[in-house]
Amino acid sequence: MKFCLFTDMEGLAGVDDWEQCYALDDADPAYAYGLEQLAADTNATIAGCFDAGATEVVVWDLHGRNGQKAFSRVSLDPRASIRRLIPGAPWQLDGLDRATAGVLMVGQHAMAGTVNGFIDHTMNPKEICRYTLNGAEAGEMSMFVLHAAHFGVPLLHVSGDEALCAEANRLFPWVATTPTKRGTGWATCELYPVAEVRARIRRDVAAALARREAARLWTLPAPIEVGVEYGWSALADDMARNPGVRRTHARSVAWRLPDARYVFNWPGPQWQPPA
Repeated sequence: MKFCLFTDMEGLAGVDDWEQCYALDDADPAYAYGLEQLAADTNATIAGCFDAGATEVVVWDLHGRNGQKAFSRVSLDPRASIRRLIPGAPWQLDGLDRATAGVLMVGQHAMAGTVNGFIDHTMNPKEICRYTLNGAEAGEMSMFVLHAAHFGVPLLHVSGDEALCAEANRLFPWVATTPTKRGTGWATCELYPVAEVRARIRRDVAAALARREAARLWTLPAPIEVGVEYGWSALADDMARNPGVRRTHARSVAWRLPDARYVFNWPGPQWQPPA
């Protein structure tokens, strides 16, 4: 059985500071510490997968700051393999196919606009205020769930702060969750004991995979309408210059996707949405 892991950093156990996720200097000790937390949470998740009988585990490093290079700096369980996000139209998650038994998310954060979500955001932490799919507010978790469902693959488990877990429970009630900390503001949180959290991740992942038959797929009818509200009008000005993008408000734009494979694509030179 093959399982695939989508990794991020804001929702990791042990991470409680912006610089641990986004320091500009690769040599910054705070960023190095954040990468160590990424490896620890990911390895706990991998262990849970193999405890439940996995024969293959694929890992994607999808925290943008990392440039898909995090696991060249920290040790990953050798039973798992690193794959890449391949830009294109549509973007592809190498290894995700109909032979995949389920996907999991490590260190995930809540959608933009979530009260007490630690560094809550959708795609860009300091530019996007609101993101919608067919008119309903959504975040990166929903984008991933929708993309995976196109290939017939359900989300089984997520780890992240309490706000992320509440979002998963509300939108995808079949998904198992493991809280790593409690957000107390946009950039502040109360960490839970990391050793206990990682032991719980391993147990919760194994349990979630054991009951994967109860998981469901979350799909939306095509064409899928994407809506984005930016923090200021200039950003919407730039996006609205792309063919197929409609201006819906001074700060907001919208466009349509032909199907869920394109949910990670944004209008630009390499891809234009249908008009």
